[in-house]
Amino acid sequence: MRYPNLDKLIHEQSRLKILIYLSDKSPQLTTFTTLKKALSMTSGNLSIQLKKLEQEQWITQNKKIEKNKVKTYIKITQNGEKALNQYLNDLEKLLSNLKGDKNESDKNN
Repeated sequence: MRYPNLDKLIHEQSRLKILIYLSDKSPQLTTFTTLKKALSMTSGNLSIQLKKLEQEQWITQNKKIEKNKVKTYIKITQNGEKALNQYLNDLEKLLSNLKGDKNESDKNN
């Protein structure tokens, strides 16, 4: 039985939550502050996780000055959507395989 390897970059809880949130809001832009509040993350942790996702080109970040303040807008990219969908498909396969193994084990007992 084949068990898929889950993408370790996405599998980390904070990054997974970020991608799911952004995917749900797509194609709209989300501000850093909105994302921080919605996911109950600190500014530092969110910044680090966003940087990792941006390095993979799974999100984009754009800074704009509004009312003399810098606002950061974040959006998931097509590559990010593809990576998230692949991760979710792999997770579904893994769970399906585990359930199948469990059912086989129950039948043999």
